Amino acid sequence: MWFRNRLAIVVTLALAGAGDAIGAVGPSWLDVGWLAFGDLYAVPSYHDAAYEDAAGLVMRRAYLTLDADLGEQWYGRLRFEANQAGAFEDYGMEADFKDLYVGRDFGEHRLTIGLAPTLTFDLIEDFWGLRYLVRTPMDLQGLPSRDTGIALRGPLTADGRFRYRVMLGDGDEFGTDSGDGYKFMTAMSWHPDSQWTVDLFADYESLPGPADRTTVQGFVGYATDDFRWGLQYSHQDREDDPPVELASGFLVARVGARSSVILRVDRLLEPSAEGDGIDYLPFDPAAKATMVVGGLEIRFGEHYALTPNVVVKRYDDNGAGERPETDLHLRLTLFLDFE
Repeated sequence: MWFRNRLAIVVTLALAGAGDAIGAVGPSWLDVGWLAFGDLYAVPSYHDAAYEDAAGLVMRRAYLTLDADLGEQWYGRLRFEANQAGAFEDYGMEADFKDLYVGRDFGEHRLTIGLAPTLTFDLIEDFWGLRYLVRTPMDLQGLPSRDTGIALRGPLTADGRFRYRVMLGDGDEFGTDSGDGYKFMTAMSWHPDSQWTVDLFADYESLPGPADRTTVQGFVGYATDDFRWGLQYSHQDREDDPPVELASGFLVARVGARSSVILRVDRLLEPSAEGDGIDYLPFDPAAKATMVVGGLEIRFGEHYALTPNVVVKRYDDNGAGERPETDLHLRLTLFLDFE
């Protein structure tokens, strides 16, 4: 593991720095791209006094992506990920595989086999479109973004207004100790026109021991060239473990040729199950919370964005007659996209 992590860092950073050149001289069937994002941050207020007034510079993620066109119907992806540790002022580096899959198209239906994005928030993440700023709500609360298995997606009707997604995974993700059970995911989306999207999702995860997990989720979104908004509700029953339940809404509106305002509100209807274990934006695990994200994205050409943003997490009473200190994160986020 030690050698693989450090080799992945070297390969990722070296190839990322030459991403355009590699794509230009590489074979026509291989597309090489990279992206990276990170923050200059300060935390003047925080629920844990030990980290109050923390400040620093962190590279949250860097990806090197190789997309292969293996013929008229076959395709594949290999993606490496490098990131710095999520604890405040802890800048250790680690790297691993993010995606490793092959697939085949059957007309308008697409089959994928291997380590690939799950269905829990793939559609929502595309609609949100600002993964570099904040992860989607269930992703942020610790649900895995990848699984190893087989997935199939495509239209249910000839006009494509109703679409399906199904996936069977074994719970195995690089860098985790999972993989002892299985997870079945299914979703159906409705697209009455090019602007509206309605999505319903459910999954069942079998885990070792008596406690399995089930998730239900609903999402509705609307998008035009100048703005988009989305609303979601998600609930995961963890049986013997604390549940995950939240509601979230966001709005992204263009205010200039190269600038957009961003507003998102996440309401945790149960205390954060992962709590202080969440990278970069931890939560107090003892209290329900409301998180507000506000920012201004400024685009500098096609590949660069700089986003000053503020994240506020305000807590309810923790059940012991106390309200944890409000978290305040001040960030300047840089996004480089050459994919």
